[in-house]
Amino acid sequence: MPDYSSAPTDEPVSGTARHRGRRTFWSAFGLLWLLTATWSLASPLASGPDENAHVVKAAAVVRGQLEGRSAPDNPGSGVVDVPAVYADLMTYPICFAFHGDVPARCATPLPSGSAAAVQTPASTWVVRNNPLYYAVVGLPTLLLPPSSAVVYLMRLLSAALTSAVLAWGFRELAALRRRSFPVLGVVAALTPMVVFLNSVVNPSGLEISAALTLWIALTAMVRDPDRTRAVPRSIGIAVVSVLMVNSRGLSPLYLGAIALVVAAIGPWSGVRALLRDRRTWPWMGVVVLGTALSLVWTLGAGTLAGGGAAHPELGFFSTANRTLVDTGDFLVMSIGRFGWLDTLLPTLVVLVAAALIGLPTLLALALGSVRDRLGTLATVAVAVLMPVLIQAWQARNVGYIWTARYSLPLTVGVLVVAGFGARAGSWDLPGWFGRRVVGTLLPAFAAVELAAFLTNLRRYTVGDTGSWRHAFTGAWSPPLSGLALTVLNAAALALAVWLLSRRGRTTATPSIDTAPDARQRDGAHA
Repeated sequence: MPDYSSAPTDEPVSGTARHRGRRTFWSAFGLLWLLTATWSLASPLASGPDENAHVVKAAAVVRGQLEGRSAPDNPGSGVVDVPAVYADLMTYPICFAFHGDVPARCATPLPSGSAAAVQTPASTWVVRNNPLYYAVVGLPTLLLPPSSAVVYLMRLLSAALTSAVLAWGFRELAALRRRSFPVLGVVAALTPMVVFLNSVVNPSGLEISAALTLWIALTAMVRDPDRTRAVPRSIGIAVVSVLMVNSRGLSPLYLGAIALVVAAIGPWSGVRALLRDRRTWPWMGVVVLGTALSLVWTLGAGTLAGGGAAHPELGFFSTANRTLVDTGDFLVMSIGRFGWLDTLLPTLVVLVAAALIGLPTLLALALGSVRDRLGTLATVAVAVLMPVLIQAWQARNVGYIWTARYSLPLTVGVLVVAGFGARAGSWDLPGWFGRRVVGTLLPAFAAVELAAFLTNLRRYTVGDTGSWRHAFTGAWSPPLSGLALTVLNAAALALAVWLLSRRGRTTATPSIDTAPDARQRDGAHA
């Protein structure tokens, strides 16, 4: 196994390195937020999956109603009192949700003025969810008069939260010595579906973004140990972990899976060095405490309990088989199926995206050591089998409810692990190879993202059967011009491609797990 005795000791991090890290974080945050914000404004209200229920929950949490009153007709839901404009969202999207050919203009306008502020009972089926995410995104409903514009602000605030979490992951990427293939893996993981979920009010966006950052940060910490950055790395991991485990009921289980997979694929010497560093222990304690609080809420509130109706027809093995068969559809949805799963990407875009996303995994299997190849395959197995087991376990209580966004915290890990695996095996390749691959594929990923954005915009302006010529002038219009939002989206993508290509071309001193002698030893001991 690699020898980490040559890693830096306790010398302080230089001012230049800190400045570079801050600059990377803020530039990544700005671009990610701008990209996500264009999606937030290009979709009508309540067009995200369960977004109306999440908005009502957020408005209730910031008003002190953490669980609400039990709904007599549905024990899985709860009744809360919120301003009418938020309560009316529960019926607002009925005319266009699940009907991809119907533009959003069909929806009845939401209350405005004094009528919007009238306290109204509303039933929400996410009332048992952990309140942390909602306490953040619900703040605009307290600070501003109730209106539909406040819901857009909630989206923008949620986009800022997820963008900040992802920006920390990009900061960790930028600190790597040889980063072309890890960058490729992370960009592949940021599918249009991930960006879309980050653009609406839904805790799944935070869970997925935090999981992606943890995959990056933990893998980098084990494979690129740096004692000078052990404490700031640990702080970042602790903050992101606490946000993640308190986003959804299954999140603590996902955190455990991420930590176990990263530790298992090692190298073990890096894991051992991390565990022995006492400076990281207090921050590990923060993660344990945050996870404990999450479990207390989940068990006490019954977040993972059923909605009242039992499903005896869903046996464990039959449900497991059905979920496994549906895995292919989940992967397609992970690329992009927007709205209430009623907005599909063109088949050609899906095929191109699938080819691009599959490349990091193929590179890891072709270039990586035995350990890296096995680690990549093991991560694939975890990403496929954990959802199968979880859905089969829950089916009798909650029904068959699994969808792609529940699997994405694990799916993105495959691409991160593959990116690091390809990096470890690329030392024998000329330096221009990684730069050429990244320089060629990044514009292709950007093209897929832009095509997805336009597809989603057109679906709401003219419907998915409407003419592309009227995509910017259809029956429904976003708060800003559709053309202006498209220009901003394209500009953010172009700038991101330029920055990633520029930052990803540096290949400094080889890191411990990429040096040829270390890689050979890892392969021998795998």
